[in-house]
Amino acid sequence: MNEREWLEYLKKYLYEKLPVIATYNEDATVIEIKENHYLLLTTDTLVEGIHFDLAYFDFYSLGVKLAASNLSDIAAMGGWPKWALLTLGSPKPIDPSFIDPFMEGLVSTLEKYSAYLTGGDTVRSPFFFFSLTLVGETEKPLLRKGAKKGDYLFVSRALGGSSAFLRWIKEKPLDQIPENFKKAHLRPEPEIELGLFLRNIASSAIDISDGLLLDLSRLCIASQVSAEIEEEKIPLEEGATLEEALSGGEDYALLFTIPEKNLPYLTKINKKIFYLGRIIEGVGEILFLTKKGERKSLPPKGFDHFTFLLQS
Repeated sequence: MNEREWLEYLKKYLYEKLPVIATYNEDATVIEIKENHYLLLTTDTLVEGIHFDLAYFDFYSLGVKLAASNLSDIAAMGGWPKWALLTLGSPKPIDPSFIDPFMEGLVSTLEKYSAYLTGGDTVRSPFFFFSLTLVGETEKPLLRKGAKKGDYLFVSRALGGSSAFLRWIKEKPLDQIPENFKKAHLRPEPEIELGLFLRNIASSAIDISDGLLLDLSRLCIASQVSAEIEEEKIPLEEGATLEEALSGGEDYALLFTIPEKNLPYLTKINKKIFYLGRIIEGVGEILFLTKKGERKSLPPKGFDHFTFLLQS
């Protein structure tokens, strides 16, 4: 099974009755506590040899990235983060030389957004892994489903920087890699404030963690629509390639749709956002309008843990 097939399989074991509003097919599980009050539950894991290599990843940055990946899920749901639980797997006894910078990176990033670590678990492991569970809240969950034909498609920042870092690190030492690539891959910034604003004007949203094409496909399937994006509108991180922007992953940007009637509200956003295209009829198809004016149907290419394993 690839990752998508695994999630479909998992569905039959998940509790999906009220008060559970959304589960496996969203960036976070949504549980209704009372009217206009929802809990958001998400978890993310960093595994040595899969997500990071200690040859170039310092422990402080690992803490930052673990927090940011979870915070980005809460942002995509239009929520604010609250409480976190940490699971640490270590191949050696816990030592201040690595745990202190890791915890400083993790906790400082959480607290920047008024979220706090409250507990967790520790286990011996043949390699390092770090897993964080984050609880958030929202008055109005922003879901992947909800995009309609004619909606406008936007992304919150330039794409491809994280993937470009991985390209560079294969050939260059860390100190020769452009700072924008290092920041994108090692210390990404979640879009909490933007997510909170979007919950009142966006029709759908998703966190780009596995690549623009794959995550856009997920949003379209959830909404039962298709999308057309324009090549010349795709914001490339300086020095990144189009392929890295489309399929690289780990950008942790927000991809969202806005109904035409709500476009005037975008002027209130205090950051630059980027128009990509429109939502069209269909289910899950991504049409790509090239700079030459050609229309191509693109496959939802991106990072899938289990497809990678099957192909390697």
